[in-house]
Amino acid sequence: MNLVFITCSGTNEFTDIEKLVALMQEFPLGEIAVQVSEKQSPKGGARLEWVRELAAYLNENNVAVNAALHVNRAWVEELCRGVVVPELQNLLRLRDIYGLPLFKRLQLNFKLGRDAVREDCDDTVLALQNRIKRRFILSYNESNARLIRQLYLKGLHFDCLFDSSFGAGIAPDSRQAPVFTDILQGYAGGISPDNVETELGKIAKAVENSPTLGNVYIDAQKGLEDEQTHLSLDKCRQYLDTATAWYRNYQWKSAEF
Repeated sequence: MNLVFITCSGTNEFTDIEKLVALMQEFPLGEIAVQVSEKQSPKGGARLEWVRELAAYLNENNVAVNAALHVNRAWVEELCRGVVVPELQNLLRLRDIYGLPLFKRLQLNFKLGRDAVREDCDDTVLALQNRIKRRFILSYNESNARLIRQLYLKGLHFDCLFDSSFGAGIAPDSRQAPVFTDILQGYAGGISPDNVETELGKIAKAVENSPTLGNVYIDAQKGLEDEQTHLSLDKCRQYLDTATAWYRNYQWKSAEF
């Protein structure tokens, strides 16, 4: 198993930028993820301003971080119609110190039957990716399975996120074997600093007998929140440190055989 990202979701206007960037520099596998929508990120709102401040800080200090945008509600519904709202366009224009997009992964948080997304939007989503040139993240579940398989067959470039609780923060008894054999498989749902070792063990077990490249990542949000439901950098540190140590030990053990 090859662990590609350890994602900390929920970074926002309540997160100290300097401390966040220092933490990400300490843990190279770390990735930040910003949740955005018309309610979370209105024009002139604090979250959009925070993201601009983050981009400016990174460029002023000549550092880069792994970063993703998780798009929700009406904004993701518009994306699946081929429309990028102006606020999202501005976020996608931000660049890192290498001149590359600041947000290299774009998670489309839709669920068929819950959001106003058509099951036959595959060609629209393909055209959207060709236009905005981003690596998508799609949530694989019973509702979305047929559409995601169709997008895979048509050549969409995406990472497949498996979260059976779909954002509810509930860990399953066992983890899903990778659905596709040649793309990055993500795991979310109920992961926290306290159980990340156990969950990584479940993922390693799910991957070991699968005909896959074994490239995976993990994504936590609710398990990283403080009592005010804001991201806790202390919990992020514990999560990143524990996951990194587990993975280092896993690599060492794997090298013995």
